[in-house]
Amino acid sequence: MTVSLSKRIARRAGVGLTAVAAMACSVGLTASTASAVPTGLSVNARNIYMGCVYQITATYDSWIQAWFYDNGMVISGSPITPSNGQATIQWTPHSAGTHTLSTLQGSAWELKVNVLEPTLTGSATCGAGPLGFLGS
Repeated sequence: MTVSLSKRIARRAGVGLTAVAAMACSVGLTASTASAVPTGLSVNARNIYMGCVYQITATYDSWIQAWFYDNGMVISGSPITPSNGQATIQWTPHSAGTHTLSTLQGSAWELKVNVLEPTLTGSATCGAGPLGFLGS
């Protein structure tokens, strides 16, 4: 059985194009996750009190899902898909002391915060008291 020269060249070209297409597809699929890097992490208050609700906002250079952690434990509501390069999650610290907040999206970004014991009874410490407009 003989195969003409033009058929052999066409077959080799087809195999070569298939390999190149497969490599391009794999590079395209992994490129977005390879460069996924958090670029910032912040909490919406200067003074953070145990039992109060806060917003943690992280910025990213990618759209893939991001996870939020408090002292290595997943914060309820994670993962979140960033919108316009940002993701925000609610966080309620349940203990006083130093907390390491972090976000993970390909690589990690950490922020250490000091959580204080409440100084007033009820929700006044969280900014809901008579001077709540001053914030926490």
